Amino acid sequence: MTDDEDLREEIKSLKSQVRNLEHMLEKFMNLHGNVLSKLSTNSEIERKYIQMLSLYQRYGKVSPSLLPEIDDPVMESIVEILLSSGIPLNITQIAQRMRERRGSASRHTVRDRLKRLEEKQVVRRVDDSHGKGYALTDEILDKWAKLLGIKI
Repeated sequence: MTDDEDLREEIKSLKSQVRNLEHMLEKFMNLHGNVLSKLSTNSEIERKYIQMLSLYQRYGKVSPSLLPEIDDPVMESIVEILLSSGIPLNITQIAQRMRERRGSASRHTVRDRLKRLEEKQVVRRVDDSHGKGYALTDEILDKWAKLLGIKI
């Protein structure tokens, strides 16, 4: 072999090694990016968890009563019921669920509190094919999510 042929072979070998190194570096960078992404997600979850623990430590509970618009236990129960249902409920359905939770609830009391919650823009009236119902307003859902540190 001549010196030129040796150099060509050496260059070919070096090119192949560089390609292999570039491929390995690309895999490493992808892996590194995935690890950083998972760490970032874990940090965000930890931050939200600590925020909820802080609320619990400060107020003794994490419930809708922490929102300034909720100023009595009946209102708190109504908001909790609407939060957990995920669908609009009518006065009878709310009163029925309150009885299950609290032992007693009258339609009159529920109607009165719903009216006050509507005035405070916590709930909104929903008229659909099933009749009249009540649902939480988007604003109150946003406030609740923000209080919990959740993005929706």
